[in-house]
Amino acid sequence: MIATIAVLSLVCSVMAEEALPNDPYLEYRPAFARSLPVQILLTGVVLTLVAVLFIHLIFTAQYHWPLAPVNYVLQMSGVTTLLISLIATLHVVLAATLEESQIWPYMLSYIAVNVPPLDGGNTVGWSTAERATWLIMNATTSGLIQITHIQFLTLLYPSKLEGRLVFSLLGPLAILAAIMQLLPINGSPKVNEVASAIKNVCNATLSLLFTVSLCVWGILVNRKQAWRTDGGTAVFGGAALVLAVVSTALNFLYIPREEEYVWLPGLMWAVVLWQSFLGWWWWVGAGSGTGLHNYDESDDIEKRRERKREKRKRRGSPRGTRERAHTVWRGVAGAFGSSHSDEGDSTLRHRSPTLTTTHSRSRSPHPDQPHSTQSDTSLTSTGTLPRILPAAVHRWYASLRQAHLTAARKQAMEPLCLWWGPLSRWRLQDSTVY
Repeated sequence: MIATIAVLSLVCSVMAEEALPNDPYLEYRPAFARSLPVQILLTGVVLTLVAVLFIHLIFTAQYHWPLAPVNYVLQMSGVTTLLISLIATLHVVLAATLEESQIWPYMLSYIAVNVPPLDGGNTVGWSTAERATWLIMNATTSGLIQITHIQFLTLLYPSKLEGRLVFSLLGPLAILAAIMQLLPINGSPKVNEVASAIKNVCNATLSLLFTVSLCVWGILVNRKQAWRTDGGTAVFGGAALVLAVVSTALNFLYIPREEEYVWLPGLMWAVVLWQSFLGWWWWVGAGSGTGLHNYDESDDIEKRRERKREKRKRRGSPRGTRERAHTVWRGVAGAFGSSHSDEGDSTLRHRSPTLTTTHSRSRSPHPDQPHSTQSDTSLTSTGTLPRILPAAVHRWYASLRQAHLTAARKQAMEPLCLWWGPLSRWRLQDSTVY
């Protein structure tokens, strides 16, 4: 009897294979990225990455805490909450697979475990309180990680004006993304869909703004100090920028395929935390703004004026002729006495006020003094921004740049004696002369 049934089943399977060239059920199989083996593997890998970062933070506490205690507390809090979340996720997934293997057909499912179930379907074993607790944990993790990165940006841009801009632009997005993590508690599918879309858009926007901010600071604001080879500063900077690009790509990839990559949020948060960690050491290796400690803005302005003078001399412009006439006049006036020289200088100053402004600015003792700051503001802004922009934009940019330089100089006055790890060869050397 058993042999007859086996033969009939074999004949039926052969006939089915001959009738259908492809298995029709494979069209409805979820993507392999949504499978249980991939979920367990990637969750374990992310857990390892976060555990290694946690160990790094513990061993570098004696160097990190004296320089930036707030940043250290935020980084440690974000890593701890993410580590707890990953451990809980792995425990729930393994417990669900163990329970499934004890009932018929004593095998494991292909699809990954939905932790927690938010689609309103299979909610067995999850009470409302447990789901709410899990969502609160996710919202706390998201908020802490985003706030850590925002606070790190205030170290890169230390002035009060820049800090207000950072918090006003990025703070509401981080808070909104954390709040959207709590809305699925009510269980409405429509609310879940809207909350998920808003959360993903906020996270992707924050990641893009973080990447742009890091690139601007490393390439434009502090380029000379950020890419030094001593102490591994350039390595930290390159790694931070690479992780910033990877984080942005993962966030945009997650938006249309949220249901397939249930393990991707943990990986994104781990990348952001490593980005903050490496970015912080990049900031330290670059001198924590000390590259601007001896920076004299008037030197750059004077160099621009010299280049303009050389161009005018080569072109034979009228202004170059006036400058040569001024030199000859001073020589002739000096031969007849100081009174004639003063009179000639006053006459020529009256005729050429721009030249007088140039000499008065070049004699200013230091750019930190008020009159030098006011005189150099317009030239600094117009020398950096395109001239087609309105005057209000130039004034705003000049005030922002001046506030950044002032805050960076104050930040540079703090002592910086760092050793990366117990070995002296990893010392973050600072070649800036104080």
